[in-house]
Amino acid sequence: MEWKDEYALGISVVDAQHKQLFRLSGELDQKLSAGIQPEEIDAMLVHMGEYAARHFTMEEKYMAESNYPGLKEQKDAHKAFSALFTELYEKFKKTGPTEEVTATLRMELVNWIKDHVSGLDQRFGDYYSLLNAPRTPAGEGK
Repeated sequence: MEWKDEYALGISVVDAQHKQLFRLSGELDQKLSAGIQPEEIDAMLVHMGEYAARHFTMEEKYMAESNYPGLKEQKDAHKAFSALFTELYEKFKKTGPTEEVTATLRMELVNWIKDHVSGLDQRFGDYYSLLNAPRTPAGEGK
C-alpha cells in the first residue's frame, strides 16, 4: 500500500502521520507475506497500534478545535478500528501467525487505513480547508 498525494488533507502534521501509517501498514503487509518471525510481527503490531492511537487522539483534537460536525462519526470509526485491532492482535497472540490470522491482518488493517484516509478523513480535510481558506475582505475584487 502506497501513499498517494491525493490522500493529503492539507494539514501537515496529519498528513505526515497518515504517511507513516501507510508506511507501517505496507511494511507489515510485506513482512506478513514474507513469513517473518512471530516476535517481529508482534513488535510491529504493538508499534502500529500505539502509533494509530496517538494519531487518532491528535486528529480528533484538530476536529474538535475546528468544530467539525463529523467528529462523532470519526470517533466511532477510530473506536471501531481500535476494537478490530485489539481483536486481531489477541487472536494473533493466541494462535500465532496462522494463515487465517495473517490474511485477516493483511486485509483488515491495511484496507481499513487506506479506506479511512481516502474516505472519512478526506471529508474532514475538505471541511478544514474551507474553514481555513483565505477570505477576501468585503468590497475587494469588485
